Amino acid sequence: MARLPLSARRGRRNAIFFNLTTSIMLVYYYVWFMFALAYRRKCWQIERRIKIRELRGENLYRLIGESDAMCISQLRMDRRTFHILCEMVRDVGGLKGTRNTSLEKIVASFLYVLSHHLKNRTVGKFFYRSPEPISRNFNACL
Repeated sequence: MARLPLSARRGRRNAIFFNLTTSIMLVYYYVWFMFALAYRRKCWQIERRIKIRELRGENLYRLIGESDAMCISQLRMDRRTFHILCEMVRDVGGLKGTRNTSLEKIVASFLYVLSHHLKNRTVGKFFYRSPEPISRNFNACL
């Protein structure tokens, strides 16, 4: 088989070089896109955690800090009695808040379950928690 003319060899080499360059650029953009997606997902998860933490705080404030009427209707006791109960549970019962849940939240979820006779799943949605920590905190407070 005879050699190709110089112009054909040059054209073939340029086509191979173009395909190789295009492939490298596509891989580069694909990797860049995946890193951008991962970064965005991580930022979204952090944002979501912050938002849920704020919602938990607002919910607890609505239950305990907003008014006595709200506290009585939801927990069946006024705010002063609730704080006295929290102190008694802390001092006499020896219950402590955890890293993720304060003692007030534990006692509030316990009283909410007792006052409304609800399941852990329902209370978990109300307090923006999964049912497992609600059950664990309920049993610890019991």
